[in-house]
Amino acid sequence: MQCHPLAGTGGIHREGAWMSKENPDLAPICMRARSFAARGQIEDALDLYGDVLKVDPEYALAYADRGTVFAMTKRFEPAMQDLERAFSLGYSDSSALSTAGTICMETAQYGKALNFYERAIALNPDYPFTYYNRASVHLAMGNRKAAIADLEKCLRMGPEDDFKEVILRRLKELEQGA
Repeated sequence: MQCHPLAGTGGIHREGAWMSKENPDLAPICMRARSFAARGQIEDALDLYGDVLKVDPEYALAYADRGTVFAMTKRFEPAMQDLERAFSLGYSDSSALSTAGTICMETAQYGKALNFYERAIALNPDYPFTYYNRASVHLAMGNRKAAIADLEKCLRMGPEDDFKEVILRRLKELEQGA
């Protein structure tokens, strides 16, 4: 594992100055952690988020981002703990809510998943992936009609061709299995 920028420093470094608890600018640090996660440096990203939360234990963005990284690696329990902590701190983001919905779907908590997807849709009704994921929950709950309606909604949003093909294939499977 590569040493992350805060290891052994006791503080967060920015442009030659050490940030203090009194004046933290933590968003750029979270962006750096996101970059680590995107490059597959998962543990470095998690360590960096942990350091951010040591500076500000109520920094909702860090909880939401760390929860998302945990979810990416199928560590669902800490993912939900972090996401729910972010939400309790007032964080409201459709992507984070959708991630929480997906975790609940993966762990067969379908009612809870629907709730998270509804909240995500309320914030961003134009994001087709939320409807696609909600369709999976409807299908798992035996509500084929609602699943088809969500997939058709995805199509009306004009998704990119590769996603459109996935939606059409799934719709065809549902219609043939009816």
